[in-house]
Amino acid sequence: MISRPFSSILFAAFLTGCSKSSTTTTDSVTNSIASEEIVIHPDTFESSIGGFLGASFRVELQSDGLLLYQHNPETFTSAPGTKSQRIKVTVDQWRDFRKALNEANVWTWKKDYTNPNVSDGTQWDLRIKYTDASVISIGSNAFPPNRDFERFRAAVVKLLGGHEFQ
Repeated sequence: MISRPFSSILFAAFLTGCSKSSTTTTDSVTNSIASEEIVIHPDTFESSIGGFLGASFRVELQSDGLLLYQHNPETFTSAPGTKSQRIKVTVDQWRDFRKALNEANVWTWKKDYTNPNVSDGTQWDLRIKYTDASVISIGSNAFPPNRDFERFRAAVVKLLGGHEFQ
């Protein structure tokens, strides 16, 4: 089985458009491994969105490569009544997700988006780390500009196979 850091290196090479000659040393390794064993996903990923008086959602990449998806229709996902589901993500879904993260400019997001004039409402966070890029960003009733947050949120929904994340 390929380790997560090694698969992230392969993914980074894929994203930067490396030529075949620059990946020759890994070609023999990747050719001898079944394609389903090559997992292209971040080293870490977790994100949540919601609030005290409404539905909340949380997603976290687990050590086995599955996503833990949590949803509470009434309040925070740490409260009773939260439903959990483990979701398998395909290599194509991870590739599409990374592309969407780039298009949403998440790598340039500020650490904190907070509207101090609103005491309750929507809180969100994102923590994601690839070998070549990472971001930690949080918000309370404020979001990144230019519809970037909506692009990110839609990418998470797609990664989750259509499950809500809003």
